[in-house]
Amino acid sequence: MKNPCWYDDDNNRRKIWMERICSDDKYVDTRRRCKMYSGDRKKNTTLRCLPYFLLIGQPKSGSTSLYSRIMQHPDIISGFLKEPHWWARCRHCRYLQLPYCNSTLLPQSFTEYGDHFSYVAETLHISNKSEKERIVTGEGSQSTLWDHHWWWEYPGNENDKVPRILNAHFIRHILPDVKLLVILRNPVDRLYSDYLFFNKHQQKSVQMFNDKVTHAVHSVNNCLTKNSLRHCAYYKDMSVHVRLQIGLYAVFLKDWMDVFPRKQLLVISLDNFSTNQSVVMSKIFKFLGLRDFGTSETNSEHLNQRSRSNKRIGDMLNETRLMLEKFYKPFNKALSLLMNDTSFLWK
Repeated sequence: MKNPCWYDDDNNRRKIWMERICSDDKYVDTRRRCKMYSGDRKKNTTLRCLPYFLLIGQPKSGSTSLYSRIMQHPDIISGFLKEPHWWARCRHCRYLQLPYCNSTLLPQSFTEYGDHFSYVAETLHISNKSEKERIVTGEGSQSTLWDHHWWWEYPGNENDKVPRILNAHFIRHILPDVKLLVILRNPVDRLYSDYLFFNKHQQKSVQMFNDKVTHAVHSVNNCLTKNSLRHCAYYKDMSVHVRLQIGLYAVFLKDWMDVFPRKQLLVISLDNFSTNQSVVMSKIFKFLGLRDFGTSETNSEHLNQRSRSNKRIGDMLNETRLMLEKFYKPFNKALSLLMNDTSFLWK
């Protein structure tokens, strides 16, 4: 199989996920799968699978639209959720009291993470040889690339300047051949979209955003006078006002490129995806080693667009944009040099 799968002796897990699949009409061809399951449920082995590819970043950069387009390929089957957030967050829930650990939908143990891909495992289980060689699965947790807040929660790491082990190291250990996708957006626009989208119940305005950005830029610049760039990018207390450091793309990508071979990482810009979707999708499917099935510009509208209430807030103040463009300029230049692509300057 192209997808990383193995056989497990724990058939009870299969019973748990097949009951979920058979009770949910959203899964195609459910009747066939459930009928076959009822006939072989006494088997002692269960097929388990992990993702063939990961869309690892960045939030509010068009990942939902991109993931939707990827899932239109006939040889790709999604897990239960686009973003299980296991590598960067939920795998720590059994040891740490983290804010996202209360969700019953998100997997916490490795076994539960495997359950997340049970539908593709069941599909492969009943597939012929040709289908087994084609079908793959993946997920798109937008915390994987940059979120290492968990590091400082573990005893003994409180005074560390940077994480010594990254999400990339864990993934390389378990999925050494995984394909990694990243979509990036102009960090100025990404930050404003991030501010509007999250914490929906908070009062917001363009002036409030300007004030938060002013504080955040001052905090990061002050941090840089005393610490390394990696410390200021990764340290958990740097996102108190707005998540300014998520836009330090070059820092995170450099660390991933130090762990994974360059050929396993594909980075695209939202601008390019928005204007040349069919070309970008063909490039992605080729990167994933999948057949090009004739992508088109249909269904090209971006998902997760600004809500009506957020549109009423309006665009950020010009002074805010100028402040952010000045702040991000050297980091965008570093990204452009790292990727050897001037489009990441976002002029």
